[in-house]
Amino acid sequence: MNSRTILNKIKKYDISAKKFFGQNFLFDENILRKIVEKSNIKEKVNILEIGPGPGGLTQEILKSNVNEVFVIEKDKDLLPLLEDIKITFPNKLNIISEDALNFDIRRLNHNPFKIISNLPYNISTILLIKWLTIDICNTSCKSLTLMFQKEVAERIVAKKGSSKRSRISIITELYTNPKMVLNVSPGSFVPRPKVNSALVYFEILKKPRFDHNQAKLKLIIDAAFNQKRKMVRSSLKKVFPNIELVLKKVGIEKTKRPQSIELKSFCDLSLI
Repeated sequence: MNSRTILNKIKKYDISAKKFFGQNFLFDENILRKIVEKSNIKEKVNILEIGPGPGGLTQEILKSNVNEVFVIEKDKDLLPLLEDIKITFPNKLNIISEDALNFDIRRLNHNPFKIISNLPYNISTILLIKWLTIDICNTSCKSLTLMFQKEVAERIVAKKGSSKRSRISIITELYTNPKMVLNVSPGSFVPRPKVNSALVYFEILKKPRFDHNQAKLKLIIDAAFNQKRKMVRSSLKKVFPNIELVLKKVGIEKTKRPQSIELKSFCDLSLI
């Protein structure tokens, strides 16, 4: 089915995007093709797609060199459209009617897989952090290709020293090589969002960049970036009462702000 056919089926089934699901359907066939191209599918793998909606991206994925595609769709009104696609790809498409927030991607660990999704923006960062912090380096997941609001994408890929550096930048850098690979305008979606979007490709590392205590690292970066304009000797005092001694031990200048601190230094702090 092409975009026009999908639009006709949406009318047939009287389907509209639901705001509370964060739905913005992607119909631009050129963008759909580019998403699959940017996903770097060089060998046969399984694919997990979150929130396929009417299945535009799903079909582009199915036409590529993949074994099976697993789609997770919470909106039951969209299932008939996905079932129509399954008629064409009966042995490749698996439809899971479930909430993606409750789905453990380790259920797919039996084969190498990639995640490719135009994520619902209202849960995009929640899902990303959930996936990364389940020790994703020890799963069979090879990469993530995900659509975000452009402002969020810029925070995700921000490097040390950038004003856009954030908690999610730290977590992403720890487990992946992230790269913004495509800008997408509002006109590519139905309904048209009020913001620009961007596609980010994450290569999953074979192991985290540095040793760390995950629970304590979360406490540290939450405290630091909740008060990102403050020097860390102030923002981290509740985590480390003897903050100046701790900072000196790991070689962090007490007057620095979190945006200018190396990932390794945050990880070193988490081990104290």
